[in-house]
Amino acid sequence: MKLFPLLFFFPLLFASCGVSQREKVMKEKETALNTKQQDLLLWEQQLTQRELALEERERRLDSTKREIDSVVIHGPSVEGKWQVQMQCVETSCEGSAIGDVKSEQWVFTTENNAIVVKAYAGKNLSRIYNGSYTRSGLQLVDQNSHSATLMEVTLRILDEGKMDGIREIKLPDCKTTYSITAGKL
Repeated sequence: MKLFPLLFFFPLLFASCGVSQREKVMKEKETALNTKQQDLLLWEQQLTQRELALEERERRLDSTKREIDSVVIHGPSVEGKWQVQMQCVETSCEGSAIGDVKSEQWVFTTENNAIVVKAYAGKNLSRIYNGSYTRSGLQLVDQNSHSATLMEVTLRILDEGKMDGIREIKLPDCKTTYSITAGKL
């Protein structure tokens, strides 16, 4: 009978030794995982900082997002005659078709920091736009008081002798959009 409690006690003793060994291994694994997690968090922070730096660099290098005063830089260079090519890129109006091409000569002048553009089809004055400089180019509007038609032109100044943009013709029930390329004469 004395042997029975000893048989019961020895396996329990050996089992408890194995538990402490397993606990030690588990703590080592937990420490290693925590170290790896901290390394990954640090790596993620470094990648986020690099991404932000690249986005900032890209924003600074992107010429279309530059915030410059176009009046100072481009004002005098815009004045004069320009050959303007327009191609219809979108329409919901009858009588217009995508791909239609128009060519006009526009004469740019400035009056008190405002822009006046006279558009000629051949030798005939077809319309007069009024507008102003924006940070990225020019915004022109021709709202004929005798008509419900509104024409808006947005031009982007590419360099000393080139511009591009769009012209939108808005009627009460439809709209037509032209892409514009312009070269100084």
